[in-house]
Amino acid sequence: MTTAQSAGPLAALWKDVEASGVRVPSADWRAFADQCEEVSYRKREEVFTGVTRRDSLLFVAEGICAGQFLLPEGQIVVSRFFEPTDVCAILEFAHLGQTNENSVVAVSPVKGVLIPLDLWKQEQFHGQVLGLYMRYKMFRQHMFEIDILHVKSVNRLAVSYEFLKERHPQVLEVAPQTLIAQFCGVTPEGFSRFLKTYQDS
Repeated sequence: MTTAQSAGPLAALWKDVEASGVRVPSADWRAFADQCEEVSYRKREEVFTGVTRRDSLLFVAEGICAGQFLLPEGQIVVSRFFEPTDVCAILEFAHLGQTNENSVVAVSPVKGVLIPLDLWKQEQFHGQVLGLYMRYKMFRQHMFEIDILHVKSVNRLAVSYEFLKERHPQVLEVAPQTLIAQFCGVTPEGFSRFLKTYQDS
């Protein structure tokens, strides 16, 4: 990359690609980057919804996002948090072109790279260079989400909180307690009571 390209979300993506061990020829990278878009979101701004934007993925360069979904009874649940170098989207519905009640919101100010879904799929399934990186990212993300599934299946607040302390310490510093409670599967009031007991123990 040139000096002018050495800062910003695309530079963060480039560094993450290199950190994965994949070496992308400059011409291939320029062709890929030209189809992407550097973006920023304000705190609490919607990044994706299951209704309005299902055609892209977001590489998170700075900040934290939360994946949310709405239960039939109207309760909001945080499925997971996305931190720098994570890739987020509403993929299962984007692929099918379906609308849904899922969303991704910015927990803090966020900067990232929007990658068109068609470009991502083309590289992931057929790419010999960037495709290696994308398959690696999807594998790592899948394994992380299995860990989240195990934590949530235990259905114990202390287990969910310890998971956040270990895997998402920055989330505990910047996310409002409402979102943390929604991840842990309790009300904000229940989470506050737990936190007082936890801190006193």
